[in-house]
Amino acid sequence: MFINPFKVIFFIDRFLVRIEKYFLLVSLLVLLIFAFLQVVLRNFFDSGINWADVFNRLLVLWVGVFAATIAAKQDRHLSLEVLTKFLPDKVRPLVNIFVYIFVVVVAVLLTRASCLFFQDQLMFESGDLLFKGVPKAYFSVIFPIGFGLITWRYLVKILEVIYNFAGGDKEYPQQEEQGEISVSVKIKLK
Repeated sequence: MFINPFKVIFFIDRFLVRIEKYFLLVSLLVLLIFAFLQVVLRNFFDSGINWADVFNRLLVLWVGVFAATIAAKQDRHLSLEVLTKFLPDKVRPLVNIFVYIFVVVVAVLLTRASCLFFQDQLMFESGDLLFKGVPKAYFSVIFPIGFGLITWRYLVKILEVIYNFAGGDKEYPQQEEQGEISVSVKIKLK
């Protein structure tokens, strides 16, 4: 029995996206709950949670990074479609591979830099506590995780192009997950 390695990688990628979506949802909900709680405590009880504002700022980073990794999966990052629109269909996969390779190189460099940043944060700011003895530096682990996931995402995209070019099941890597979670927040300022 032959197991197609492409399909295994695509399965792992979809599993990771599902985990990322739940982390995004939980981070966003906790962020909104703490923001609401802070507003209520400050306006009605003249108090608040000392560490909640810093915690919310850190959660905003987590929400942004998880949103970026999901956008990478859906290929919704900024792109120069003007260049590829005028190319013949047979050339587009080759151009996409070169673009994805460039993104992988940049993402690997950013992953490495963020790992060094995280190590520096742990060494120099481990005494700066957020709450209950938890250093704020621990929350910066999202940067190497996020850039690592973006690197993974674009490596998978390269494999998708190769898989489709080699005559693989055209629909398989592009399948969308059923029961997708959709969260939107609309804020109107007057």
